[in-house]
Amino acid sequence: MKRTTKKPLDAETNAASAEALNVLSAFDFERARTALLRWFDANGRTFPWRSEPTPYRVWVSEIMLQQTTTQTVEGYFSRFLDRFPNATALAEADEATVLKYWEGLGYYRRARSLRAAAIEIVERFDGDVPARFEDVLSLPGVGRYCAGAILSFGFDARAPILEANTTRLHARLLGLRLETTTAAAQKILWRAAEDWLPLDSGKSRKPNVYRRLNGALTDLGRLICSPTSPKCDACPLAEFCESWRCDLQDVVPVLKKKAETIPRTDVAFWIERRDLFGDCGSGGKRCDGSTCGEGDPTDVLLIRRPENALWAGLWDFPRFEITNEAFRDALDFAADVELCDRLQRFLEEEVGAPPFDRRPGRVVYTVKHAATRFKITLRFCRLAGAEPILASSQREKTLFDGFENDAASQVLPPTSRRSKVAKKTQTPKTPESGRVAAEVRWVPLAELDAYPLSSPGRKLARFVLKNRG
Repeated sequence: MKRTTKKPLDAETNAASAEALNVLSAFDFERARTALLRWFDANGRTFPWRSEPTPYRVWVSEIMLQQTTTQTVEGYFSRFLDRFPNATALAEADEATVLKYWEGLGYYRRARSLRAAAIEIVERFDGDVPARFEDVLSLPGVGRYCAGAILSFGFDARAPILEANTTRLHARLLGLRLETTTAAAQKILWRAAEDWLPLDSGKSRKPNVYRRLNGALTDLGRLICSPTSPKCDACPLAEFCESWRCDLQDVVPVLKKKAETIPRTDVAFWIERRDLFGDCGSGGKRCDGSTCGEGDPTDVLLIRRPENALWAGLWDFPRFEITNEAFRDALDFAADVELCDRLQRFLEEEVGAPPFDRRPGRVVYTVKHAATRFKITLRFCRLAGAEPILASSQREKTLFDGFENDAASQVLPPTSRRSKVAKKTQTPKTPESGRVAAEVRWVPLAELDAYPLSSPGRKLARFVLKNRG
């Protein structure tokens, strides 16, 4: 086997590391801890997972808090815990139910990992969140920070944590002039995070000391040591801070340059059963009832997103990315040959529609949203010729930003037609390469709210319901 050698650090990195390590070795942790905890007792934040910090509650909160603000999580946490009060209840729930209770939090892979970890907790640890670092770290969706947080906050164990707030705080305290995600910087920052926690002295150890210290460091980073304009005059650790002493608050931390977002246009389709099979719900040359089944003509077509796609496992309206730059800002895609071809193949091969020529109608609604590194403009269309059709006098209302908010005015005539029970169509477990959907389903309007939809998909559903009456 070929040996690999580590690339030697450059002189600048070595110098910056040595400076920070010198500050760390001389840091007066005993006095600093006293000052920090005094501040925390007076200013620490209160959250449901802090007031009752069981390992399970802490674990769920930490997964929810990944890339999501505490204000947002607070609105979901209690509802999620009411439905899934322990790991066993979470493990026994199907994925669709878990995704429904996660809807709106985004980054849905976290919800699937949470359920997968719950299954492992039940199978490997009799339903109890494990108390060993190696065991916690082995669970799906749990990394080094999350494992430390579960042990520290859930068990009051001596486990360091390092996330955005504490990274910024430790870097400033040490005057660390290295980009914080580099290996050299991470080594120093994790050591600092651990040094803040006193060694376990057995019976003489104060209760909740690790839980409180890590909570205090997190809150100080969030409330005082903010990314811009830190409140140094109100900081209990100002006298210990190298950045404050050297006036480096605007220089430290050194952050990695953010990747630029990529603009993208998607087109989603509002397709009713009658658009493909007629008002009887089962018309069409090749329709024998096996693909459309019985149902109301106003049932709408939803797809379950395939694996490795954005919002994998969630339900959505049929959606396609526009790859032809000439149509990126279009409000009519009938001339986009590639889109028309993909739409036709999807309707015939995955939905089982009769082989009639179908094209996109004009855009009736627009939603703008971000997903991972993409900034997406999502256009919503009916099929060309589908009823109801926008009146010509109303079409100007859809131009560009006309409907780029949730309070879109009603532009389609409502219907009083009642819907019936939906039936599944195709349900392949592993979609073939190039398939749009892992599953397609006709859904009554009255049941749209029950489906776990992507965030933009939920906006489209509200638009459909509002305009259907």
